Amino acid sequence: MNVNEVLHFVDHLVVEKTGKHLDDVQKVLIEGIWQRQSYDEIAKECSVTKGHMGDVSSKLMQILSEELGENIKKSNFRSTLERAYYLKSSQNPKISDHSNICGNNNLILQAINKPQKQALKREINTKSKFSHQDLSIAPKIIKFYPRETELKTLSNWIFNQNISLISVLGLSGIGKSYLVKRFVDLNLDKFEVIIWKSLKCPASFDLLIDEIFKICEININQKNTTKLNQLFELLRARKCLLIFDELENLFMEGQLAGQCQSQYEDYQSFFKRIRETDHQSHAILISQEKCQEMKYLDCNLYPIKCLELSGLKNVEIFLIWV
Repeated sequence: MNVNEVLHFVDHLVVEKTGKHLDDVQKVLIEGIWQRQSYDEIAKECSVTKGHMGDVSSKLMQILSEELGENIKKSNFRSTLERAYYLKSSQNPKISDHSNICGNNNLILQAINKPQKQALKREINTKSKFSHQDLSIAPKIIKFYPRETELKTLSNWIFNQNISLISVLGLSGIGKSYLVKRFVDLNLDKFEVIIWKSLKCPASFDLLIDEIFKICEININQKNTTKLNQLFELLRARKCLLIFDELENLFMEGQLAGQCQSQYEDYQSFFKRIRETDHQSHAILISQEKCQEMKYLDCNLYPIKCLELSGLKNVEIFLIWV
């Protein structure tokens, strides 16, 4: 998919939604995003401020998100548009006809009707939504204590607030892993990659990256960049959900509880980076202790949340096993 195809496709979507074609600033924005330029670089080409370009981008992404039924932003723009383009153009060949690019109001008449559009959105949402998963060591739920409030909280944090790092805390046996597994089961079609890792006998983070790439059928490039950088390329390109269960096994004991042991400091670096960098993925940490990376951070400043489970005093949690 080249830049002209992208411009034509986005223009078609914008016309369907607003009845107006892309303006010059929007065209430059799309080209810049497609070429992975920063907002600052794109703004200079149009002689506008970075803030103004950010506003233009926000409005355009909202239009595209509503039209395609997906949360589209700068980090997943390429992958989402490519998938949607080939799917939609296969059903409406006029979309790939570039003779009308950004200049023919007849594009409005080419818009598919409402039932077709709704069906297409459903297909985009479900088609290849997750192409790789490994839940082989996730717990099998036999009976589940109805934690509907906690499930809604996780959904809100991930799908509405786009929280990248979430910690689920609680005493052993209270149902932390069951809660997260239930959330996964209810949202399988919303992620492209879902991987559940147990840290009961933790491997090095380097080996863990190897396992993730193997599951995702990705070849590691040893020459140009580090494994960690390649992992974050994956987190930016695809919507991933990574679950780390029994995280407390990484920590030191005593006064330094919550601090990773020296051999596991790469995990700590990963948790720090996942909350500080731009991507479209999420990590859930299941633990009896709060990770040091989350202890002293302001949730208003960083995309992190902590869900502490209670309920042992509620007799219903025991009656479900009777």
